[in-house]
Amino acid sequence: MDSFDVYKIYLALKLHFTNKNYDVVKYNGKVKASRNSFLKRNDGIFFKKLSKKYTKDEIVDYFLATFIVSGSTIHLSNEADRRYEEWKARKSKREYLFERDISKIILEMEKREINNPFIEKNLEHPLTFQLYYANMVNIETMVIVDKIFNFVDIDTNDVFLSQSSLTIKKYRPFVKVTDNMMTVAKTLEGCINRSMLDGQQEEVSTSV
Repeated sequence: MDSFDVYKIYLALKLHFTNKNYDVVKYNGKVKASRNSFLKRNDGIFFKKLSKKYTKDEIVDYFLATFIVSGSTIHLSNEADRRYEEWKARKSKREYLFERDISKIILEMEKREINNPFIEKNLEHPLTFQLYYANMVNIETMVIVDKIFNFVDIDTNDVFLSQSSLTIKKYRPFVKVTDNMMTVAKTLEGCINRSMLDGQQEEVSTSV
């Protein structure tokens, strides 16, 4: 793999995370790219460095780690290296982090008296997104929960929420849901069902 191959991976992932209609998995990473145009770029040494240092799968992960944070912006510096190391650390303990994050969501539901963490309340963002924006839960948790409950809407009129939702949806093919994660998710589902049932009972008692 040479630097131009790395560049094509970069283009494919950039297009995947910024274009609703392009699916890097569906199109097998195929993009239009000119070697002559690439050779005229000032950052060619960056792609050459990656081609020497990483395997193809690692390069995909390297760019992935940046695009899930910054969308279309790639930092051609040590910042990208740092994000990749952080991403690898999260991946190595993903099940643990997911279970921890679900516990946080449930705790915040109880503290804030929120029945459903996936919908807006009092014109505020859904609880899950509030915790994500506050760096209280990881993006991988958002992706896993979305793959299970399918709550993220990329067609929202909220510009800020729309961009985050697109990133989450585009990240889905790269995040695996394990049986243990499904079991943990049932804990959240049970909490939601109980909260909504309690809320209905309160409405009935109030109306009597």
